[in-house]
Amino acid sequence: MKACLHAVLALALSILLLWSPARIGHAETVLHVAYEDKTQFPYYMGDTQSVLERPGAAVELVKLLEERVPGLRIKFSRYPWKRCLAMLETGQVDGIFNASFSPARTRIGEYPWKDGHVDTSRRLTTISYHLYALPNTEVGWNGETFEDTNLTIGAPLGYSIVNDLESLGVSVIKVRSSMQSLQLLNAGRVNAVALQSVTADYLLNSNSRELANIVRIDPPLKTKPYYLMLSRQFRVNNTALSESIWDAIGALREETLEALAQPYLSERS
Repeated sequence: MKACLHAVLALALSILLLWSPARIGHAETVLHVAYEDKTQFPYYMGDTQSVLERPGAAVELVKLLEERVPGLRIKFSRYPWKRCLAMLETGQVDGIFNASFSPARTRIGEYPWKDGHVDTSRRLTTISYHLYALPNTEVGWNGETFEDTNLTIGAPLGYSIVNDLESLGVSVIKVRSSMQSLQLLNAGRVNAVALQSVTADYLLNSNSRELANIVRIDPPLKTKPYYLMLSRQFRVNNTALSESIWDAIGALREETLEALAQPYLSERS
C-alpha cells in the first residue's frame, strides 16, 4: 500500500512540475544586442564600454522589449560602432542599434521589411546629420549638392554618412568619434565635419569653452530612420520572434520614446 501511495505521489509531483508556471510560460530567449561605446545623446550615454545606470532613451526602449515580447531577455554590450557591425555580420551579437539603412548593410544583417522595402514604421527613431564648421567658412552646401567639392570633411568611422559624402564627391577623413571630429575641426584640419546633430549639439553644449566657435550649418545633410538590426543567424533561427521584436520596437517608439528621452533633455537645458 505504501509503495502504491508513493508511486501516486511521485506521479502527481511529476504532473505538477510539467505544468508549473515555468513550463506553461514561453522558453527564454536571450537577445544579445550591442550599441556604440560613445554618447549619442539622448539615445545612449557615456563614452565607455559599460552599460550605465541611466543608459539613454534608446537603451531603455530596447530593454522594454522584455515586457512586450514573452520569454525574451535582453543582454547589452558596447563596442566601437565598426566593431558592432562586424560582430553582427559574424553572429557574435544578435542585434545592434541605432543603425540607419543602407543597401550595403543588408549583406551583414537584417532590417524589418515590408512589401520589398525596409519598413520605416518599425524604426527605432529618426536622426538628422548636419555639417559643422568654424564661423565664416563657406562649404557651399545647398541641401542636395556641394557647389565646390574641393573640401575635406571629417566624419566618424563606420557611420553611413561617410559613403553619402563620398558619393557627393568630397574627401572624407574618418575618425574614431564625434568628439574627435569636432576637435579636428577646431584645430583647422578639415573644412567641416558631418555629425548626427543630436550628438554634436550635446557635445558642443557640454564643451562650450573648448568648442565655442563651432556652428551648425543648415539645411541638414540627411535625415534618416534608425533601426534595431538583427543578425542573419538570429533571423533564420527565430523568424516569428524577429517580427515580434520589430513590431514591438515600432509600438514602443510611438508610445514611450518621447517620454524616455525627456529626462535627459531636461537635464541638458
